[in-house]
Amino acid sequence: MAIVQISRITQRKGLAQDLPSPLAGAELGWATDTRRLYIGNGTLQEGAPVVGNTEVLTEFSDILNYATEYTYRGEDFGLLPPVQTGTSSSTAVSQSLQSRLDSNAIITDFGATGDGLTDVTANINNALNQLYCQNAALTSVRRSLYFPAGTYIISDTLNIPPYCNLYGDGPESTVIYFYVPDWAHTTGGSPTGTITYASGVLVKNSTSYYRSTGTVPIGIAITNTIYWTPTTLPSYIARTADSLQQTGDNIGTNGALLPGSFEISKLKLTTNQVMNGFYVEAAQDCSFESVNIAGTETTSSLTVPTNNTACVRWNSTAAAICSNIEWNHCSFSGMVYGSNTDEQIQGATLSNCSFDTLYQGVYLGNAAAPTVGPTGFRIIANNFNNIYAEGIVIVNVGLNCSAYNIFYDVGNSFNGTTNPATPVIDMNGINNVSVGDMFQRSNPYATALKPRIKLNDLNGIALGMNVSNFVFWKNGSNPAINANPANAFNQANQLALGVYQRTSGITDALTDNSTNITLFTFDAVYIKAIKFDYTIVRGTAVRTGNYTVVVGTDSSGTGIQGLDYGTQNSVPGVTFSQSESGSVVTVKYTTTSTGSNGTIYYSVTKLA
Repeated sequence: MAIVQISRITQRKGLAQDLPSPLAGAELGWATDTRRLYIGNGTLQEGAPVVGNTEVLTEFSDILNYATEYTYRGEDFGLLPPVQTGTSSSTAVSQSLQSRLDSNAIITDFGATGDGLTDVTANINNALNQLYCQNAALTSVRRSLYFPAGTYIISDTLNIPPYCNLYGDGPESTVIYFYVPDWAHTTGGSPTGTITYASGVLVKNSTSYYRSTGTVPIGIAITNTIYWTPTTLPSYIARTADSLQQTGDNIGTNGALLPGSFEISKLKLTTNQVMNGFYVEAAQDCSFESVNIAGTETTSSLTVPTNNTACVRWNSTAAAICSNIEWNHCSFSGMVYGSNTDEQIQGATLSNCSFDTLYQGVYLGNAAAPTVGPTGFRIIANNFNNIYAEGIVIVNVGLNCSAYNIFYDVGNSFNGTTNPATPVIDMNGINNVSVGDMFQRSNPYATALKPRIKLNDLNGIALGMNVSNFVFWKNGSNPAINANPANAFNQANQLALGVYQRTSGITDALTDNSTNITLFTFDAVYIKAIKFDYTIVRGTAVRTGNYTVVVGTDSSGTGIQGLDYGTQNSVPGVTFSQSESGSVVTVKYTTTSTGSNGTIYYSVTKLA
């Protein structure tokens, strides 16, 4: 139809709910409450495709809600043709841009900035509450929460609700920093603030803590109770909470869902205060991947466990026992313990992690036996280094496993690996196992009091590097061959079943026509009897059997005894003997002159 000349513009204004729908054709309507502008479509007879109002876009329009034609194409991947999202190329799936962007949440959506300056505690806790607590039972409202690279300042504990998925750009890129500034003030008898403070800020004045109750102007004294409230330092950087972000005795009350079923990855939790890291409380089915927890303590302060801080602490309740918790590719440093608990736990894994600059690495149980302590801890394939005392301690609890870990400078009081002070692993509980653990501590420094693994006669099992108080003189005592036998052949692997211990097998040469050649020595202070099983091959002669040694009654070796028992096809011309001087017992061999060298294969066992 022909264009109609309009001589004047008709318009209406009022509340959005009061505007006619539809407006007359070309009539304008202004919604005063929403500040949106509409124009009438006109009638179908006039050619309008639909009857109704069309919004004229302004700065107050919900533009994203009108973008209804977003379709995933995958063009960034160079795909030709683009990805087909429907059953055919003509039935592409589309959604609004608002819906597409809401598929994930970013912490900046909630006003948090990672500038390293602004306290964003309230922003983060609000994001956790809105995404995972307001409609906790509805899976459709949960979203992953992304923390872009940056440093996010907090001054109160983050309460981690169930079903959340928090992730960053990497533990050294996304940092959540529990930071408490020293209160800035002038000197004098009545110190007052020299800068303003926002509401809720935690500050430290000498050894006391205060939190602001509102915006604090310059010049307000820290003792002014209108603006400042005395408080204490929170115990943790972050902790598990229920779906109402309740903690402690309140967990699970008011109909809340219990903690757990969450994942945290690729970020760092750190602090400038002496405090604990993460508190796993009443939680199940949780995963921590590439999460670093770092405190402020150094080797100078970690010579005693006075501060009793831990990167990870645990607590179970009668209604919710912690179970199936996994820490993988994480790092723990700068606190007294990497992980410490005597709580009832049913399954936890610490794997591929780094334990560095700590007083002790992992501590399970307690000197006072818990009624039911931690079980099912699997400490697997981790690195331990710069640990003042033991890397792993298991006390009065059982059913825990250490496997394939590597221990460098551990148990040496920060004095180097040639100055051992404690065992590296101390298993003082029934039914615990060490399998394949490896140690930098070498044989000369692995004694009965300071072994690699101390089993404490409680039927633990150690399969790996746990030889102590033995020195194997492979290739005999010829200084030209072996000037320092302890370093030349650092035999360390053994199987230990409680007090029963067997070293791994050794192959050694037997020199023709030799007298009193040393096979090995042991310390009679800690080892009272040994037996070694052997097979000798010398030419066609073969003998197999065992040789038993009982130490003497005094340091001079009075009464030392040895007994050989075996079977042979012919005489190999090899005899064994022993001697004792001080506390060192030497086991030796002598060969006859046959013109033929030989080979001995042997393994040593001991019970006491």
